[in-house]
Amino acid sequence: MKTLLIVNPVAGHGRGKKCFGRLERRLREAIPGLTVRISEYAGHAVELGRQAAAERFERLICLGGDGTPFEVVNGLYAAGRPFLRPEIGLIPAGTGNSFVRDFGVLTADQALDHILAGRRHHVDLIELNYDSGAETVRRYALNILGVGLIADILKLTNERLKFLGAAGYSLAVLLRLTKGLSNRIELEADGRAWTVSDSAMVVSNSKYTGGNMKIAPSADVSDGRADLVLFNEVNRREIISIFRGVFSGRHAAHPKVEILKAARIAVAGTPPLRLMADGELLGTTPLQLKVLPGELTILV
Repeated sequence: MKTLLIVNPVAGHGRGKKCFGRLERRLREAIPGLTVRISEYAGHAVELGRQAAAERFERLICLGGDGTPFEVVNGLYAAGRPFLRPEIGLIPAGTGNSFVRDFGVLTADQALDHILAGRRHHVDLIELNYDSGAETVRRYALNILGVGLIADILKLTNERLKFLGAAGYSLAVLLRLTKGLSNRIELEADGRAWTVSDSAMVVSNSKYTGGNMKIAPSADVSDGRADLVLFNEVNRREIISIFRGVFSGRHAAHPKVEILKAARIAVAGTPPLRLMADGELLGTTPLQLKVLPGELTILV
């Protein structure tokens, strides 16, 4: 197969570069004619994905964190949904590596074993439209979309705590929660409409986020629906209690947590709520999303 490897060398604070150096020989020996391109700056993998679509690569392998396939997929879809979609292999070398955990993959070597063995999964993709401040923007997400609190936590992590790795995300949770929540959110999920206050939410295609946080315990990447996890009208004490159970999934049983599955979701917030997708900060609500069932073939 005509194969392109896209490497993010700065993923995981340089782990991507080390991982590629260790696996390069094996990759080139196992995949004759392999093309390798290095992502050189934030957003570069979007352009590399766009080029891959134009050059009709049949297989793309992303070596990096969760943000690398996010950029690559959005490059592939920059001109709209491609008729011919390449298989996408994932080699985790980032800080969290959340998406591959749904497939029981924890190491880069394990991921490469599965790619070379042709282990395939047909997975859903989330298409989302949101406010960028100047226009409505369309993006695609594999893993998770955070609305409000979760995106605020990511922003704090990136700006002040990223040097701590996965522990920085956990610390950011505690720091952000000291401010509490004050908002009004209008929701619609598969025709059901309702309004909540002082709430936060995530929309998950897969189970994990922030590394091993099991934010959506019942999520299935191939069921044609996303899991909307709502922290409903919570105060600071309650949200801290909820987050204590996130690593095990026990938070799902908390009385202030509501989880439902939907193929189409719309969100509006007052004030507008910050958004993140697959570890990347975006714009703000209003937001509309839909699930594209079995859209991608993932090698992992």
